[in-house]
Amino acid sequence: MALLAALGLGACASMPQSANKPREAPAPATVAPVQSSAPEALAAQAQRLQQQGHDLAAAKAFIQAAGETRGDAQVAYLLQASQASLAGNKPQVAVLLADEVLRLAHDPKLRGEALWVRARGLMNQGQTDQAKGNLEELLTIDSTPPQVRAEALGTLATIFRNENHDLTALNFLVQRDSLLAGPDKAENHRRIRALLDAQSSAKLKNWQGRSGNPIVQEWLAFALIARQNPDPAAREAAFAQWLQQHPGHPAIHWSASGSLPSARADARGDICALLPQSAPYAPLSQALAAGLETAAQLRAGPPIHLIATTGNPSFTSVLFQRGVQAGCVAFVGPWLEQDIRAVASVRKPSDPPVLSLGEVQGLTQSGLYQLPMGRGDAARQIAVDAYHAGYRQAAILYPQDSSGASIQADFLTRWKQEKGSVLGVASFIPGRGSLNGAVQQALAGVSGQDSMVFLVAGKGDLAASVAAIRAVNANIPIFVVASDAGDGLPSLPDARGPIYSLETPWAMHSEPLDSKARSLLHQELPQASPAQWQLAGVGLDAYALTQAILAQETTDPVDGVTGRLHFGPHGNIHRAMHWVQIGPGGAQGLAQLPAAGS
Repeated sequence: MALLAALGLGACASMPQSANKPREAPAPATVAPVQSSAPEALAAQAQRLQQQGHDLAAAKAFIQAAGETRGDAQVAYLLQASQASLAGNKPQVAVLLADEVLRLAHDPKLRGEALWVRARGLMNQGQTDQAKGNLEELLTIDSTPPQVRAEALGTLATIFRNENHDLTALNFLVQRDSLLAGPDKAENHRRIRALLDAQSSAKLKNWQGRSGNPIVQEWLAFALIARQNPDPAAREAAFAQWLQQHPGHPAIHWSASGSLPSARADARGDICALLPQSAPYAPLSQALAAGLETAAQLRAGPPIHLIATTGNPSFTSVLFQRGVQAGCVAFVGPWLEQDIRAVASVRKPSDPPVLSLGEVQGLTQSGLYQLPMGRGDAARQIAVDAYHAGYRQAAILYPQDSSGASIQADFLTRWKQEKGSVLGVASFIPGRGSLNGAVQQALAGVSGQDSMVFLVAGKGDLAASVAAIRAVNANIPIFVVASDAGDGLPSLPDARGPIYSLETPWAMHSEPLDSKARSLLHQELPQASPAQWQLAGVGLDAYALTQAILAQETTDPVDGVTGRLHFGPHGNIHRAMHWVQIGPGGAQGLAQLPAAGS
């Protein structure tokens, strides 16, 4: 098939990628491509690659499997290839593959899964209008799983809310409510309350005559009752009376504490947060928002006004301008590179300051501050601190995946700026086979006490990587960066030579916070992943930095929970993280990096 050839290795490698998201490294010339064989064997290989986190390699294997078969099996492999491409940050490839599935498939279930991939791929490219149509069609398919249906409804609500079609957004949120439970349902109630609280009473009364959904009618009635009855006891009595007059309506558990700070109709005096709400960013944005809101409460500073972005840069710039008109005193975000550039292009010198959650190389503007969030920040600090500690020669070893290539490139660029020399560079396939060949290639020219190894590795490969390095050189210092955000640093039984790393104290433990802050964050994020917990710390620090910016106190560093934060001359924020040494007992803090040869 022509499409399969067009979407092979070359196409996947050439497609543009979203900013600030890890990129998968291209396979080096010495690694052979996936060989054609029985489609079942290719599919099994693709599944193993997916389990190891190699989404793009898995997509290519699924494409090859599709090329070896026909009929329903071919369509299923194409669908899996589109899903893997989306997971591997290739939304354009994912959309093209989903288009092929939709052309070939007649099974509603397969069509629904393809529509879901296509919608998310379009959203990741900022094409919200096309994604909207796919999401709406997805909702008409009976086999759509409840979890997917709930996420699609939530995404549609965000899109229509940002387009000022608030009643339509309310209908989607209310439909979504019946599919949720527990914390997800509580968060959906907060979104409904935020939307209702942002409307005038006259508009709510107008909506009562326009909506035919009885549950929407109930939410509208309760919103008006809450405004007319500020006394909690009177309000509850009015709710009960309304339910008596309208038998058959479920209790929606309206709570006065359910609204978000963003629920007010204006943002005068607020710090506004421009955060993406589309997958896969929504749970991470939730963690950032939790950190910002917790800091606002603890510091008794300006409240947070959340503004959901969709991945469409043009619309993000419109949302920024609306925030300026609504009275925002400062902005935290945007996060994505294309959104940061879009906001910078429309921002005027008289507009409030912006603290972006990401760094765009070469972009400087008075009043624009940039807080880096990637693992490259640690790689660059290792390059600077190691050189200043007397190291001059580095061997580099990194995994052939999206994160590893980006991290080693950040280290290499800064290391060369510091005038350090490179002894050798080698890569390895995570979780597969021996590392001895790659290690010997990287360490071939190592000599002298000013030599070091810069190692990028995930949890599953760290011990094996260290063992392979020690088999070649028992004492050379190793500097480690975890390849995935949220990865901790495990203990290492074989630690003959020194093993150093940089980690934020927040990622290692929660000592930088007092008990009240920890309690508040655990309430907001009761089942947070390591990556969410890390980003909650970034949210805490972003609020502290914004307060310093508003107070024009940018000469002194800010002691944050993710490290010591310094304002650079052009608005770039530099994070100084804590040095740790890894050994059999885990990671132990160091006052400073020891000198080379000590």
